Amino acid sequence: MTTSPSPRMQRASGESRVAFDLRDGRTRLGDLYQRDPCRVLFPKSEPGEPPQAVMITTSGGVTGGDALKMAVEIGPGAEAVATTQAAEKIYRASKGSAPCTIDVEVRVAEGATLDWLPQETIVFEGAQLKRRTVAEVVEGGSLLACEMVVFGRGASGERFASGLLLDAWSVRRPGRLVWTDTLRVEGETPDGAGFGTANALATVIGVWDTPRPHFEKARALLDAAEEVRAGVTVVNGILVARVLGEATAVRHATIRFLTEFRGRRLPRVWHV
Repeated sequence: MTTSPSPRMQRASGESRVAFDLRDGRTRLGDLYQRDPCRVLFPKSEPGEPPQAVMITTSGGVTGGDALKMAVEIGPGAEAVATTQAAEKIYRASKGSAPCTIDVEVRVAEGATLDWLPQETIVFEGAQLKRRTVAEVVEGGSLLACEMVVFGRGASGERFASGLLLDAWSVRRPGRLVWTDTLRVEGETPDGAGFGTANALATVIGVWDTPRPHFEKARALLDAAEEVRAGVTVVNGILVARVLGEATAVRHATIRFLTEFRGRRLPRVWHV
C-alpha cells in the first residue's frame, strides 16, 4: 500500500514599494509598485499634515514560508508618514515549514523626513518569524521609526511558549553602519533578558543630525510613563527608546509617547 505525499501548501510572496518626491513645493507620490498580498493605500491626510502611505496585507496574516518585502523611499526635501492598516498577525507555522520572512527597507534623502509607524506585530504561539529592517538616512534627513512586538494573545490566555522570533534592525548613514540590534526569542520570552512577565516590547528609533534635544524630550516623556518599564538612550548618534510590559499597556504608552513626541496625532488607522 502506498501513501500519497502531503500536499504542498501555497505560500504568499508579496512586495510593495512606495516613493515620495518634492515637486512644486509639495510632497507627491513618485513611484508605486505592489504585488499581492501587499498593497498600499493613500488616505486623505489631515490639513497641514504630510501625505500618508498605509501598508496592508490582503491575506489577513502571515504564516510559515510566506515572504513579504516592503520599501519606503523619501526624496530630497519631501516629508511623509508610513504605517500599517492594522496589527500584523503571525500565525502558527505548520510542522516542517520554513519561517516566514518580512524585509523592510526605508530610505530618507537629504532634507527629507519620514515617520515609519507600523502597528504592532502579534506573534502567535508556535509562529516562526524572521524580520529585517534596514534604514538608510542621508545627513540632513530625519527618521522616526517604531516597531512593537506582542508575544502570544494574552486576552485569550495564549502564551508564546514555542516558536521563533528573529527581529533585526540596522541604521546606515552614507558609507557606514551606525547602529544594529537583533532580538532573538525561541520558546518563551526570556525572563533572564529582563522581560519578566511582560509580553510586549516597543522599540522607537530616531535619526537626526543633532539627536540631543530629541533625547531630552523623549526622556522626559518616558519618565512619566505608567504601568510599563521604559527608557531611552543615544547610541552612536541614534536615539533608541524601549517600552516593555503588558501588551495593552505598551500600546497605550507607545501611542501617548509618539503623539506627544511628534506633536500630532498618529494616523487615523491607529485609532479605529
